[in-house]
Amino acid sequence: MDDVWQAGDEELLAGVAAVQERINRESASLVALVAEIATRGLAEDAGFRDTADLLRTVQNVALSTARARVDAARRLSPLFLITGEQVDPELPELAAAFAAGAVGAEHVRVILRVLAMLPPHLYEHRPVLEADLVHHARTLDPDAVEKLGRRAIALLDPDGPRPREPKPSRNRFVLRPQGTGYEARGWFDTESAAMLRTALSPLTAPVPADGPTGARDERSTAERSGDGLVELARRMLATGDLGVENGQPVTLTVTVPLDTLTTGTGAGLLGFGAGGLSAAIAAGDALRLACDARIVPVVLGTAGEPLFVGREARLATRGQRRALAQRDGGCAHPGCEAPPQWCVAHHVRHWADGGATDLDNLVLLCGHHHRLVHHGDWSITMDGGFPVFHPPPWVPGGSRRNPLHRPDLIGCGRGDPPVPLDAVVDATAGRVLVP
Repeated sequence: MDDVWQAGDEELLAGVAAVQERINRESASLVALVAEIATRGLAEDAGFRDTADLLRTVQNVALSTARARVDAARRLSPLFLITGEQVDPELPELAAAFAAGAVGAEHVRVILRVLAMLPPHLYEHRPVLEADLVHHARTLDPDAVEKLGRRAIALLDPDGPRPREPKPSRNRFVLRPQGTGYEARGWFDTESAAMLRTALSPLTAPVPADGPTGARDERSTAERSGDGLVELARRMLATGDLGVENGQPVTLTVTVPLDTLTTGTGAGLLGFGAGGLSAAIAAGDALRLACDARIVPVVLGTAGEPLFVGREARLATRGQRRALAQRDGGCAHPGCEAPPQWCVAHHVRHWADGGATDLDNLVLLCGHHHRLVHHGDWSITMDGGFPVFHPPPWVPGGSRRNPLHRPDLIGCGRGDPPVPLDAVVDATAGRVLVP
């Protein structure tokens, strides 16, 4: 219907209904395709983790959507034994209605979710509940079907779920972005909390009035604990006893643009932790951290270490690893959030094929995407000093980059040069990656 503005009211409504029917039929066809892909093991053959990981790339959908499609294919598709015999789907009533286009993908997800709520001691009612839900799904929307299913389970099991033994809690600690900083949340068992409080105790005591500032310590207990935790981490970093991550010492890094170093204006980029976190910081803070942490060599080329070693060495040097961490920010494969500490330095042109161990021939890849690239379907080229990934022909969308680690790559089109850092962090300085 090209000229929808000319259609009458009833024709418009009928057109919407017809489109939904086509969507339902196409969704059923998609489930059949996904089931066959899973049966053949195409995801593993192509180097992906599983079928959902493959669908996320091929269809450019969220991982949750891909997993839902794989689950639907597993539950609604017939099985074929090695003898060639066909076995009915796990949920035959739902499979038949879905194949006929009578219910849509949203109905399928809701019915699967409701059936998963059925407690084990009520499994004998599962076929009847499935049939009832499918019957009502032909005329009720998914929200109503889910409410109906929950009520049916409540009638079948009026006592509710059986009490379960509480699971032992484990230590946990997370940092979440909040405003201009990060909010910390966590839980520790008694022994761990005792060790942490003991270590923090000398670092959280109020500064005496006759101390260096000559003023009373106005910090609250919580503020002193926060400062003490940061001081504890700073002292541990200074000892150099935190080991290595992927062969490199644990290091706090700051990318300082050359203009910031010379003028004291603008901003730097602070990278921290194995979570791949990064944040823009003011020029004064960047210069202070660069001085205190003695990491100005990251900007200057890692204390004069050679960044280009040609064919003399196969493995990336420590200086090259630092430069790659600043350039790529982590795994450079599109969509991957793995931080630099979890990555290897991959040769774009393989070492065995004559590739040099130079920055313009190296790219950071996590273990999974390193295996995927070596599988051969994906290829990498360097454009303007940055890696560009070229997918196999069955992945739509063409060549792409990964802007997740580098805020200055946001909005960078395929083949276009990266935009300056100041366009993102509202700074006046550009970016300096390598000398």
